[in-house]
Amino acid sequence: MVPVEKIVSGRDKDKVLVLPIEGIISDDSREGNIFTGEKDSVLSSVKLQLSYAMEDPNLRAVILKINSPGGTVTASDIIYREILEFKKKKHVPVLALFMDTAASGAYYISMSSDYLLAHPTTVTGSIGVIMQGINVKEGLDKIGIKDQSIRSGENKAVGSPLEELTSEQRKLLQGVVDNLYDRFFEVVKMGRLKVKEGDLKKLADGRIFTASQAMKHGLVDGIGYFEDAVTVTMRLPGYKMTPGNINPRVVFYSHAKEKPETFYHIQGFSPESPTLLERVGLGVNRVRFLYMFSP
Repeated sequence: MVPVEKIVSGRDKDKVLVLPIEGIISDDSREGNIFTGEKDSVLSSVKLQLSYAMEDPNLRAVILKINSPGGTVTASDIIYREILEFKKKKHVPVLALFMDTAASGAYYISMSSDYLLAHPTTVTGSIGVIMQGINVKEGLDKIGIKDQSIRSGENKAVGSPLEELTSEQRKLLQGVVDNLYDRFFEVVKMGRLKVKEGDLKKLADGRIFTASQAMKHGLVDGIGYFEDAVTVTMRLPGYKMTPGNINPRVVFYSHAKEKPETFYHIQGFSPESPTLLERVGLGVNRVRFLYMFSP
């Protein structure tokens, strides 16, 4: 089903696209219902919307409306790259507007933007990697349940909740986490060139920041609201205003029939909330490395 372009504000020919990035960032399609079927993942939704924006000759800029605690390492990295490639080909500026939360993988994605604007009550940061998991071996032993998996090597089931990690296995997994963290740090370092590397290293320990704290440390460029985002976007380098187009149309893509009343009604293609198990990384039977804030 092809999404329909809808207008939030403005009346002139030039357009600014609002692209929502919401919820857990992954390439997993979320289940719909009998009427809607399967819904797009955050990754496929972003890719689809960028492809439509690429073909619009009147598009002058993109505002990423980010409200996410992060997600999987790979999905975050792919979206980051997709936005960079879009900017390179389309030659338009991108601004990231942080809503409630723009943490970890969501902050990673925002490094593809030309300007970071946080709401006054935004929580952001959480620069780091986590591999979530639990161990139930002791509990299963008490009720007589044993693991009888057959494997080709002692590390084939590393991270399994059915057995304790050896010191060597813990070191192995820590090495993977550290390597993924190094990539995250390099992305942030390239995106926050005004922050000294030594200072950034101290900030990138997984902690979160309020908007004012992030502004103080140089992790965002400004604090404001939607109206401020539109104004700032029009002043960014690369914004090519058509003569006389001082009030660009702010648009978004939607499958919904009704027209939202304001910018804050805009949701992504898959707005439903994740389950508790999904939030803690246990909704699927596989090990995952996450760029995610999940206390």
